[in-house]
Amino acid sequence: MAQDGQGLRVQERPSWIPHTTHGYLGINLGRSDFDVSCSGGFRCDRTDWGGKISLGGMATPNFGVEVGYVNVGEADRDGGSTEAQGINISAVGVLPLSTSFSLVGRLGTTYGWTDTSASSQSGADTGSAHGFGLSYGAGLSLDLSRDWAAVLEWDRYRFRFEGGRDDVDLYSIGLKYKF
Repeated sequence: MAQDGQGLRVQERPSWIPHTTHGYLGINLGRSDFDVSCSGGFRCDRTDWGGKISLGGMATPNFGVEVGYVNVGEADRDGGSTEAQGINISAVGVLPLSTSFSLVGRLGTTYGWTDTSASSQSGADTGSAHGFGLSYGAGLSLDLSRDWAAVLEWDRYRFRFEGGRDDVDLYSIGLKYKF
């Protein structure tokens, strides 16, 4: 048993992540925005649907860790496409703004894998790439009940693509189940 801020005894909730309590499972869906260049004369659409699934736990009421899978979809460019997805691990910070509303921030890394194809006329680099890249984000969380929260989030992932690194933003809305 632990104590809350008023000295009352409260039961800690379990987590699947070692050395953490107050575990949660989240799912988000939204729009991705690829920061990739496009050659003239070819169709260019840098946005797609994306999403993420995350599992987290809190080491303290304000700091925790989160692991998850992210798929930011595909961008059409240079007569082909660019796809990106990865496994993410982040440190999470929570700043309560009221009893049910919080500001959430995260900083971590993503091991991503990407695949890029293009028209031979574009001269763009093609192929697959993988590796670690920086990830960070911010969001708002609204507790709907003791077990459920709605979230509105922005995340940026730095992926390694054939020919260099580029950022992909994910703007999403989701639900968290707290266990």
